[in-house]
Amino acid sequence: MLPLLVSGAWLRDSAGRALLLRGVNSGGSSKLPATPDGATHLPESLDASRPVSFIGRPFPLDEAHEHLGRLRHWGFNVLRLLTTWEAIEHAGPGRYDEAYLDWFAELVQLAGTYGFYVFVDPHQDAWGRWSGGDGAPHWTYTACGLDPAHFDAAEAAITMQRRLPNGYGRMVWPANYSRFAASTMLTLFFGGSDFAPHFLIAGEPAQEYLQRHYIAAMAQVARRLNGMPHVLGYGALNEPNGGYIGKRLDEL
Repeated sequence: MLPLLVSGAWLRDSAGRALLLRGVNSGGSSKLPATPDGATHLPESLDASRPVSFIGRPFPLDEAHEHLGRLRHWGFNVLRLLTTWEAIEHAGPGRYDEAYLDWFAELVQLAGTYGFYVFVDPHQDAWGRWSGGDGAPHWTYTACGLDPAHFDAAEAAITMQRRLPNGYGRMVWPANYSRFAASTMLTLFFGGSDFAPHFLIAGEPAQEYLQRHYIAAMAQVARRLNGMPHVLGYGALNEPNGGYIGKRLDEL
């Protein structure tokens, strides 16, 4: 596949033809580990002592041909392909899951053979799985002095895993953006240097520490996909939220 060109309001191919892109999101399961199963109805899925792998999300390679073939047949030509910081760097700061990165690159390459352009989405919701969403790895909480094991008792987060079977309302997860865990992490990530300037992690300002690791993790993906002309680009971060930034504390 050839790279697209921008011409005024249009995306054009190398022959100058205007293209209409028809995209599909792929997919929600990429937010959670494949092994062990990270499904939110499993209380043990928040056990941070278990090694995890996101290989096979959103689908295994041996099933990818069927899914990609069907999507192409239905007229789609763009994939918004999800990945997460946790998928790349779950083992600890600077410890990248090379097997996952290789697998992700293979999936992106395969999508190109079916005629798909790919937009990579670094996904997050409410910071990470332990604060009721997905995205960041467990070690980011502990690096900031938080213990996810106590989030439920302190009502710092609402997680389905700890509120089963009757205590988790439908679509309640966005409420985690106003809870202590996600709000604190997002505030430190986007504004730690202003709002917690003396809070250091390993001698480095918290904001710089978190952003440096996040950017380095996503750079690992970009390096793997370098030279693939069908990769349209990369998101910065799905649905960024400033935590406490810009909010009146007397209205929380």
